[in-house]
Amino acid sequence: MNKDYTRKFQQEILKIHILITACCFVFILFIYFYMDYVYNGAFINFLQEYFGWDFAHFALRNQKTIIFMIIMLVILLNSIIVEIYAIQKISRVFSQIKILFQKDNQRIVLDDSLYELENDLNELKRESIENEKKAIDEVQHKVDMIAYLAHDIKTPLASVIGYLCLLDETPHLPEDLRHQYTHITLEKAYRLEKLINEFFDIAKLNQTYTPLHKEKIHLLYLLEQMKEEFYPLISQKQQHIEIDINEDLLINVDAQKMARVFNNILKNAFHYSYEKTTIFIKAYQDESYIHILFENEGETIPPDKIQNIFKQFYRLDESRNSSTGGSGLGLSIAKTIVEQHQGFIKATSAKHHTVFDVMLPLHEL
Repeated sequence: MNKDYTRKFQQEILKIHILITACCFVFILFIYFYMDYVYNGAFINFLQEYFGWDFAHFALRNQKTIIFMIIMLVILLNSIIVEIYAIQKISRVFSQIKILFQKDNQRIVLDDSLYELENDLNELKRESIENEKKAIDEVQHKVDMIAYLAHDIKTPLASVIGYLCLLDETPHLPEDLRHQYTHITLEKAYRLEKLINEFFDIAKLNQTYTPLHKEKIHLLYLLEQMKEEFYPLISQKQQHIEIDINEDLLINVDAQKMARVFNNILKNAFHYSYEKTTIFIKAYQDESYIHILFENEGETIPPDKIQNIFKQFYRLDESRNSSTGGSGLGLSIAKTIVEQHQGFIKATSAKHHTVFDVMLPLHEL
């Protein structure tokens, strides 16, 4: 915080100095003129009566010295009063500083002359509390990640072990059953490999130094290619993908990673959309971003769930098993990649229509 917090405080102290000095001199002049000129020497008579003739005579002969001493006394009194005032102000600051280290919502309150320091200290406290909360959340996230990892790997691994034990312990198993169990075991092993690859992907993507290999590509061509790749999958539910994008629209991205984003969004749309429906892909641009919209028709996602949809390991349907519903990493990976491109991704859902909006910055072009 490289700011001059004391300027207003210094101005306030200077004003107090001037005010005290002016008041003292006005009071002294008033006493002198009132007693000496109004009462025609009554001031000297006052000194003689109460302090004796010697002191009154001394005052008459050393008026300049006495005036100088009075001025010095005023200056000393001025300094003492202002120092006491300043010490009180500083003590107030120190008494409030301890609030900075308290993990609550209590605000630091200083005088108006130190309002900039007050605001910055309160902002520092807020950031400190948020950073501590983020650190706790990070630790909890790592614990959750290990728990999810253990759970999601354990399920297919248990199946693999179970079927292998069955094959090993039953040498005279009919050939058709042996073939069936071998096929199931292989599927579970592939599922296990896919999960491990996804965990490695999210670990690599969380490393901020992972470089992007950007190039300008035609958005339409990339999505048309993905549409062809998805045909065997979406045909299972008699779904269709319809793309409405200008052929000349370019995006400056890491093509491989951005394809991963679109792939994960389309997989999500496939799993959670109704049969015999169409997944629409559109794009437009505003002053700052290119918006790529993916819209599918399915169950409306409640607001409390759509807030968590991009969190790692989050599944909309908790009853959906891992083999069909994914690991819960797909949309989290998509969000991480988009943010690496300095963009944003959000989801909205209403009236059985869910829209994912991928926003990529125009300044990258």
